[in-house]
Amino acid sequence: MIDGDMRKTQKVQNTQSAKKVKKAASRRIRSGVHTRMSPVAPVRAGYQVKLLVDPDRVLDADGLPTAAAAAALSLGAPGRFEVAQYMDDAGRSLNGQGWIVRIRRHDDENRIRLAYKARFDIEGDGTDPAAVRRVMDRASGHNFCADDGNYSVQVNLSHTRATLDFTNKKCRPVPGLEPGELPGLDASRALVLERLPGKLAKWAAKPAGWAESVTASSRLHGPVRQANYPGRMLDHAMETQVSQLRTASGELAWFAEITAKGRTLRDAVELRSDLMGKLRAEGWLLERDAFKTELILGS
Repeated sequence: MIDGDMRKTQKVQNTQSAKKVKKAASRRIRSGVHTRMSPVAPVRAGYQVKLLVDPDRVLDADGLPTAAAAAALSLGAPGRFEVAQYMDDAGRSLNGQGWIVRIRRHDDENRIRLAYKARFDIEGDGTDPAAVRRVMDRASGHNFCADDGNYSVQVNLSHTRATLDFTNKKCRPVPGLEPGELPGLDASRALVLERLPGKLAKWAAKPAGWAESVTASSRLHGPVRQANYPGRMLDHAMETQVSQLRTASGELAWFAEITAKGRTLRDAVELRSDLMGKLRAEGWLLERDAFKTELILGS
């Protein structure tokens, strides 16, 4: 009887183990990154293509899409306006550790959107699934994992650069602010400190209290106002984002970025190639990466 009971117990354990393996494999496949072992294969991963287009060719002097660009990109009226500012100290300490802290407001809504983003660079341009797996494994060393519902996960593919982002998003009401207005420096510091996520507060690469200290001495970078135009290209939904940023020389210049979503890594890689080919043929593609955050933080 004892041997029989032991065999039954072992059978149950084997069945449960097989179910766990099958379930984990299913999660990895849904992520779009196929791997035998990947501790942080993100179940909810999104894939985004980000490309810059030449503002001198697609925008007029007022920053509005030209008739030719609007027709080629099937642009309608702006679907959303937003204003954003970023928090970091003079030495860009947060960004130096891969963290981006943003305060954003959509249109005239009566709330502020906080985003705490940990960004990991992917080797190469994001085409190689093995490189994506490696950076996912590296992120796991900082306690970012697939089943953490507090963070959204996104792979960004730009011209030659690719990143893996984990973003913690929070909202707060904004009583007393005018339409389009963002909190001032003291209020922004207080908001960021109040909602500081645990992964940033306990960042292992820095001593305890580092994130709080940087935030307390942070400055505002921005604000940056952006208009988002929904459209289509190559029968794929996309968005054209138009903003005015201050360049390294201190001058204001228009920036136009096209973003589009892919369902899997392979889908996003193919979409990037197709969009780059089409935009290059139109003479619109800027042959550089579309990550604006560094430029905003440097202004």
